[in-house]
Amino acid sequence: MTAAPVSRHTRRPRLRPDWVWQLRQGSALVFVLWFAIAIPLVIAGLLVEPRWVGWLVLAWFLVLVIFTVAMRLSDGKQRRAWAETAEQLGWQVGAADPRLLERWPFPPFSTDLAAEVFDVTTGRHRGRELLAGRFRHKVGRRQLGFDFLDLAVDRPLPPLQVLPAQLAPVAAASLLPIKLQIEGLPGTYQLFNGREDLASQVLHPRAAEALAQVPPFGFSSEGRRFVVILPAYRDTGTALAQLDAACDLLDLMPEHVWQAGEQWLATGSL
Repeated sequence: MTAAPVSRHTRRPRLRPDWVWQLRQGSALVFVLWFAIAIPLVIAGLLVEPRWVGWLVLAWFLVLVIFTVAMRLSDGKQRRAWAETAEQLGWQVGAADPRLLERWPFPPFSTDLAAEVFDVTTGRHRGRELLAGRFRHKVGRRQLGFDFLDLAVDRPLPPLQVLPAQLAPVAAASLLPIKLQIEGLPGTYQLFNGREDLASQVLHPRAAEALAQVPPFGFSSEGRRFVVILPAYRDTGTALAQLDAACDLLDLMPEHVWQAGEQWLATGSL
């Protein structure tokens, strides 16, 4: 087990996780936004002073270059901070491992055969084995991704996939979610797989109180797999706080939910 303190410092995301992924990855969205602003700039330059048009385009192109470099520097800083923290906690940071996909034969991990897992971290926290990393897959025609956190459980859990609404575009396996009424949790949570009553029992008031302290995240469970689904590109403080909140969620899991998982594993139905 690790004895290093875990910070509760968190940073709330300002943009939707799917937009953040697109911007950070330098996808077509970045160039669409660039041209969407460049065209009015050119028109304004032609109307005001045609000789400025070339300089305006050059300046706006430099903005794109600076933004791209800034994103790369920010990514490198986040990776170094995480690697240093992982080393302090006795965790191991590795490369991609395609075999990891076999651990999760359920949504959203099973919906894209060409999906990738990378930036993998392994270790122990609060007595549990953990496996964290980044998942990249295709949602519709868009390449998107999210961070994941696989926490070891000793007993099976029923099939469930619960996501905050802002994470649904990144990770949802269904287009027909059920809206969950969870008192004490900011924002909207949606059920994409499993029974509504079991999802509500997992997110009982004490669990909601623990989750409300950190930026929203979701989870997928099935059998002896419990995988937390998180927005990518979080700072280390937020990542560690969400790790603690995920452990709290398991510690507060009602006995009835564990029993439902055992029933499902034994009979294949609930």
